[in-house]
Amino acid sequence: MNDKVAAGEGRVGAMRIVRRYVGLSAVAGLITVPALDVAALGSVHVALIKELSDYYGAEFSEHTARNILIAIGAGLVPGAIGSSLGRKALRLLPFVTHGAGLMVMSAFSAGVSYALGNVFIRHFEAGGTLDSFNTRNLHQIFARTPA
Repeated sequence: MNDKVAAGEGRVGAMRIVRRYVGLSAVAGLITVPALDVAALGSVHVALIKELSDYYGAEFSEHTARNILIAIGAGLVPGAIGSSLGRKALRLLPFVTHGAGLMVMSAFSAGVSYALGNVFIRHFEAGGTLDSFNTRNLHQIFARTPA
């Protein structure tokens, strides 16, 4: 645990990190090139996990972080398919512009990063490590994550 966390600034400093990555995720959500958008957001999430790991003094492994993100993503695939179909359906509506669709995706990307950051803050504050992160308990963790 670093000195700031030990001194009681823990969550405040961690939330500063999360807010910075929420902004980066919002920008990544504006990428419209298939696969590049996912790669950009994945890179932002790995960097978020790394910075939170460093902040809390937890050992970081890019391989482990990517595996966690892949496991989380696999649980979200049905939602991603629905999101893709939803975007196509939105384009059929005459009053929905391309810009509105981009804003929705940007906001969604930011929201995912906010939730992910909060999940890792809770995990690290409970003494967890990347190796002890259990993706099977995500639904319980997300249910307790503040909105």
